[in-house]
Amino acid sequence: MTEHNQSQHLLELVARAQAGDEAAFEQLYNECYEPILRFIAFRVPTPDDAEDLSQQVFIRFYKNLTNWKDQGYSPMAYIFTIARSVIADYWRANKNRPVSNSEDIIPLLVDNSRGPEDIVQGNEALADILSAIAELPGNYQEVVGLRLIEGLSNPEIAKIINKSEVATRKLYSRGIHKLQIILKTGKNNE
Repeated sequence: MTEHNQSQHLLELVARAQAGDEAAFEQLYNECYEPILRFIAFRVPTPDDAEDLSQQVFIRFYKNLTNWKDQGYSPMAYIFTIARSVIADYWRANKNRPVSNSEDIIPLLVDNSRGPEDIVQGNEALADILSAIAELPGNYQEVVGLRLIEGLSNPEIAKIINKSEVATRKLYSRGIHKLQIILKTGKNNE
């Protein structure tokens, strides 16, 4: 499904859910849960935390569903915005909790549609890339993750991070440049 068709499909599901169609919300949840889980898993210490926070995202989305209005962005952009807020709340409540990039979250980031042999070949490279992304400063990490891992467009990312499209493109470009340096040298030369 193309990005436009996917966005239109999600808009239709939201409209049906706003009209009280519980099956539409369930379908929306099923289609959006994995990308949100991957997004959160990359930012919290454990898979259990990621799953709990993902649930909170959809609870908030459901509670705010009647107020949601189409502003020309995919509903995914709105759901990612909620996820950012949930993550921020989590870290405010857990200020002293240590951050670790646990190897346990890598399976959550792997595309389940690939065959086992493709996964085995890609896991080492994926681990290197994820490790390098984790070394990026937070603002670059978020933009690069939303673009590379979640496949969002620059306008959607701009909406999520509350910056202009130009600023978003610059952050992404700079983040990719730093990512390339980290992957080549193994060092984050800030």
